[in-house]
Amino acid sequence: MRQKNKWLLTTSLIASLVLGLTGCGGQNEASQTPKVSYASVVSFGDSLSDPGAYKVGSIAALGGGMFTVNGITGGVGSDPTPSYTWAQLVAAAVVGTPSCAARTGGFGVSVTTVAGCTNYAQGGSRITNPVGTGYNGGNGALTEPVVMQVTNYLNSRSNGRFTGSELVTVQGGANELFAQAGILAAAATQAGAATFVSSLAGSLAVDASNPSTAGTAIAVAMVTEAANPGNTTNTIVAAGLGAAAAAGNTQVGSSAYYLPKVAAANTAGLAAAASYVANTGGPQAVSAMMDAAVELSDSVKGMRTSGATKIVVSNLPDVSLTPYGLGQDSATRQLILAMTQAFNAKLRSELAGLSGVLFVDVFTENQRQVATPSQFGLSNVTDTACNLNYGVNPLATAGNNDGSSLVCKPSNLIAGNTSRYLFADGVHPTPYGHKLLAQLVTKELILAGWL
Repeated sequence: MRQKNKWLLTTSLIASLVLGLTGCGGQNEASQTPKVSYASVVSFGDSLSDPGAYKVGSIAALGGGMFTVNGITGGVGSDPTPSYTWAQLVAAAVVGTPSCAARTGGFGVSVTTVAGCTNYAQGGSRITNPVGTGYNGGNGALTEPVVMQVTNYLNSRSNGRFTGSELVTVQGGANELFAQAGILAAAATQAGAATFVSSLAGSLAVDASNPSTAGTAIAVAMVTEAANPGNTTNTIVAAGLGAAAAAGNTQVGSSAYYLPKVAAANTAGLAAAASYVANTGGPQAVSAMMDAAVELSDSVKGMRTSGATKIVVSNLPDVSLTPYGLGQDSATRQLILAMTQAFNAKLRSELAGLSGVLFVDVFTENQRQVATPSQFGLSNVTDTACNLNYGVNPLATAGNNDGSSLVCKPSNLIAGNTSRYLFADGVHPTPYGHKLLAQLVTKELILAGWL
């Protein structure tokens, strides 16, 4: 309930969200009374909707807690938007008060259920898997998945059901994409390393006393070194060279001899990794994203069965256009786009025709924002507003920042006016970016006759 009195900060925002839109969907233009009224707004999702689940302990002490620019109370520069996520702003527009975190904790702080708060979204959360981004064996983020978030809300109800008077917002899937990207990267690296070892071992064995047995011995030596903590490419190569010398290859002492072989093996390894991504891992990742979309749609259908009558479901933005996506090579960006589109298309098809569900196309709106930023009042759609090299981030290890905006605030922004930047960090919006998203959702609510 700690955010209850902050609703006054969003008065001008609420007006801007609905100004000129009342009367749509058949409303009396002279009436400002919404067509539908709600008792509450209940939200499920990940960091994009998280209103401060981690605003506890060391994170709160650092002035953080939300995955955006934290701590803006009156706006920075020309940005009138306080530090609220889109889900909180939609709640403010619908019921007059920004939503607050229903469960807080993580990073060594015990979970607390906050009475009166109905936003269950948590940064890092996946859809069904409790081990989300930043979970760290239970010592990091809570990452309660969407299905558990829904269960927690239903458990708070005396009859274990939605009242039917809630507006429910649902979003998720980004952490499924990041999880699949991690799985894919690890598998591609393994495929490339295996080819590197076999290629180099084979080329060194040719000049050994007994090439038929030397290749195996050299490969085993390299694999054994690769399993040692702290190994490097140089130590792995050195292990191979040592095994080759022991097998009778007298030329391995010359860099002119072995460096071209190492380079050729490296080229072969890179090609193998790329081939794995294109032909095996990439298609598997796309398929996994479609499975995740089914999981989310099944959860939404379950909400309908449990009494929810008005559910807003937003799809993924174009992750390939985020600073994270732009930082990848062309092939990886194309795969990220394919994964995003596969999730969105499957989610839309699974929810098509389901009464009581409003599908909001964030992806297309995000593409418009990047293509024509000036039309949305954006000054920058490619860079991050937060200085991601500052201080100690609780999400990171050994004092290294992980690139998250969780503890970003006005005092550690990059130089210059960032008030109209779209991105706070590699994937999360600034408060202004959240305002744009809230405006989109609220507009769709009005056009659907839901507000």
